Amino acid sequence: VTATDRDEGSNAEVKYSFFKIPEKLDKTFKLDPESGEIEITDKLNFEEHEFYELVVQARDAGGLSSHSKVH
Repeated sequence: VTATDRDEGSNAEVKYSFFKIPEKLDKTFKLDPESGEIEITDKLNFEEHEFYELVVQARDAGGLSSHSKVH
């Protein structure tokens, strides 16, 4: 995922994190807080989950945030 912030300096820096991710999925997916890159770290079980939905939060240094769903 990618987010941009029009502020200047340190307030323009964006950090990424999962927002309210179920504990089971926390070990299945890894999110790089700097780049927003999502990595699959465990096998996906489509018999258990027909699809996966993650909510990613982007937060700037000023404390403002936004959320996006990833399917």
